[in-house]
Amino acid sequence: MPVSRSAESGWIANYNSAIHAQRAGDGEDSVRLFRELVSSKPTLIEGWNGLGVSLMGLGRTAEAEEAFRKALSLDPDYAAALVNAGLLRMRMGGVKEAAEMFERAAAIDQGKPTARVNLAIAHARLGRLAEAEATLLATLRVFPSDPDALYHLGTVQERRGDRAGAAQSYSDFLAASAGRDPDRERLVADHLRDWGR
Repeated sequence: MPVSRSAESGWIANYNSAIHAQRAGDGEDSVRLFRELVSSKPTLIEGWNGLGVSLMGLGRTAEAEEAFRKALSLDPDYAAALVNAGLLRMRMGGVKEAAEMFERAAAIDQGKPTARVNLAIAHARLGRLAEAEATLLATLRVFPSDPDALYHLGTVQERRGDRAGAAQSYSDFLAASAGRDPDRERLVADHLRDWGR
């Protein structure tokens, strides 16, 4: 039976309310709204993914893992759920498994840098700094002004002892970020000032 326009717009409104609560930092309310949403529309992958993100934000690891598992059971190639499940896995200490998830997500969703940047972070945490740097440089060839890629390239170059490269990447990060990430920008600016840059 076809879904009426009002029923269709009803779940979209509920999804938007859950996302709004999530972005406003109201984790409990977003969990409640996402739970209501997936109860009424259990095949909504975005609903399960959103529920997982909200639960992860509240530190409810097992429940978040289950929500991501449900999203990926509905679509194993849903890149956003792969990235978020990878972030959760990394928080739990499973960096190698997280890297595998990020790698899959990067291959699926080539139009966004998020999975690639997270893959590089995972490589860096595994001590594979050359791989992390190569991944970030490749990401920047496609997304030349991505602030996250520039910032993490700076951190990797710094860890590799390339202070000149790190200073350039941090400076490029400051130009690309331009007020969107004030806390990180302040830390980077202080760091560059300590280096006399």
